[in-house]
Amino acid sequence: MRAIFSANSGRPYSMTTGLDDNNDGVANDRPPGVPRNSLQGTGTATLNLRWSREFPLLSGIKEGLGLVANVDAFNLFNRVNYTTFVGDLSSPFFGDPVAAAAARRLQLSLVLKF
Repeated sequence: MRAIFSANSGRPYSMTTGLDDNNDGVANDRPPGVPRNSLQGTGTATLNLRWSREFPLLSGIKEGLGLVANVDAFNLFNRVNYTTFVGDLSSPFFGDPVAAAAARRLQLSLVLKF
């Protein structure tokens, strides 16, 4: 069995006014005095596990022939890991998450080893 634990601090994102304050045709201007990437999202944590077992085939006839069964679990604890936040001050969703990484996933595989 193998385990991989990954934890990261929150990613930065920028606060914007939602207006075109400098008349350049793009409505992503920051308020005066607010630097780029001044806000920070929530951190992430994920535990991935792999269980594997090898089954020999035709023992005595062909050396090394076998079948390997794998079960992988990604984000085992099904933790919500937010990836994108709203930085637009004019939005009613300002500061709220709007996207998340994948939920728990299970994967089964068989490998023929020869």
